[in-house]
Amino acid sequence: MPVGILTNVLSVLAGSCLGSLLAGRLSRRLHESLPILFGYCAMAIGIHSIVKARSMTAVVLAVLIGFSTGHLLRLEERTREMLHRFIKPLCRGERDMDMALYVTVVALFCFSGFGWYGVLIESVSGNAEVLFSKAVLDFFTALLFAAVLGRAVCLIPFAQLVVMLALFGVGRLAASCFTAPALADLSACGGILTLAAGLRIARIKSVGLIDLMPALVLILPLSMLWSGIFQ
Repeated sequence: MPVGILTNVLSVLAGSCLGSLLAGRLSRRLHESLPILFGYCAMAIGIHSIVKARSMTAVVLAVLIGFSTGHLLRLEERTREMLHRFIKPLCRGERDMDMALYVTVVALFCFSGFGWYGVLIESVSGNAEVLFSKAVLDFFTALLFAAVLGRAVCLIPFAQLVVMLALFGVGRLAASCFTAPALADLSACGGILTLAAGLRIARIKSVGLIDLMPALVLILPLSMLWSGIFQ
């Protein structure tokens, strides 16, 4: 049983439910400042993950090819439209949803390199310590963004559960392929995504985060290929 995944998802659900109770009760100044401060924290987490890369060339290639692919497929635009249609009934009566911020939060919970790294570690070795640590961080992250965005954040844990369980299954089926250097590069690739999310939340610079998602799929084969060529 993927205990780490369930713990992480339940922590996000608990944080988002608690945070949604605070929605509309924050002062205007706090409502505007908290996401920006979290953006700074996300940038720091991203940088911490990036420095762990074993093959930065593979990471850069995955990011460039992955982003170009996602941009051509209009993944960000289509995801935003789909989420808007899905959550619109839930947000009836609330203030207008900041869809750009909502998509960013979805990306942070469902497609973070830290999360994917933790899921693969649990699937390969059964060690859930990474996901336990992430659960603590995600509880407060979910609380913060639910307080800002409202109860629509409560839907995100269900999408997170689907993504994590699918990745867990892949990890079980292909456990022998996930070497330590490849997992380190995955974490670094996710770190770039987290850094980009932090820049976007802090309103410094914005790129399509969902357009970056293919990079997380490409990094493992590129890392293993690069290591195989130059070992």
